[in-house]
Amino acid sequence: MNRTLINYIVDVPLMILTVLEGLSGIILQFGSRNASYLGMSMFDWKHIHVVAGLPMVALFIIHLALHWRWVVCVTKNTFGLNKNNAAQTCSTE
Repeated sequence: MNRTLINYIVDVPLMILTVLEGLSGIILQFGSRNASYLGMSMFDWKHIHVVAGLPMVALFIIHLALHWRWVVCVTKNTFGLNKNNAAQTCSTE
C-alpha cells in the first residue's frame, strides 16, 4: 500500500471523528440537560463524545507517527536548529 493511501485511510476517519467530537462537545457544553438535540438526549451525546474520543486519539497518534519526520524538520527550521544553519525543504512524503 502506498503512503498516500495510508494517509487517506487514517486522515478521513480522523477528520470525521474530530468533527463529531467538536459537535458533541459543543452540545454538551452549551446545551440544556433536559433538551434533545438532533433527536438525541444529552446522555446519548455524552456517550458519542466518549466513544468517538478513544479512536480519535489512537488515529491522531498514528497520524503523528506517519508525519514525524515532517514535524521534526519543520521544528528544526522554525527554531533554527539545523546543523548547517540553512532551512531545509520539508517533504510530507
